[in-house]
Amino acid sequence: MTFSVSQIDHVEVMVRDLDAAACWYREVLGLVEQRRWDPEPVMIGGATGGSLLALFLAGDGGETGAAAAANPHGAGPHWHRVAWRTDRGGFAAAQRHLTDLGISCRGPIDHGIAWSIYFHDPDGNPLEITYYL
Repeated sequence: MTFSVSQIDHVEVMVRDLDAAACWYREVLGLVEQRRWDPEPVMIGGATGGSLLALFLAGDGGETGAAAAANPHGAGPHWHRVAWRTDRGGFAAAQRHLTDLGISCRGPIDHGIAWSIYFHDPDGNPLEITYYL
């Protein structure tokens, strides 16, 4: 295999209130805000780095924009997508690897500070491969 991931980058979590959820995770687990898009997601993680939680606003199923893309399976709080981190070379290799395996992907998507491709496992679970600039 010519491609492998280095670690889980983030797990998407649908929440009712971004700031309240970030506060709860900070108080309970010591997770701190690492970065924030406008208005979402809010990326939180340990003070020393590593894997992150990406907090997205859960809604009534009528979301638009980032929330709709992050929550295609309906309303309410829940876990969503697991994103795997790689580097720039690994990102290109991942696209070739998935194409060679006949796995359909959405992307690459430019997020400004990162690039991502999105795909599903055989059971329909959403996955992402991402790298930061």
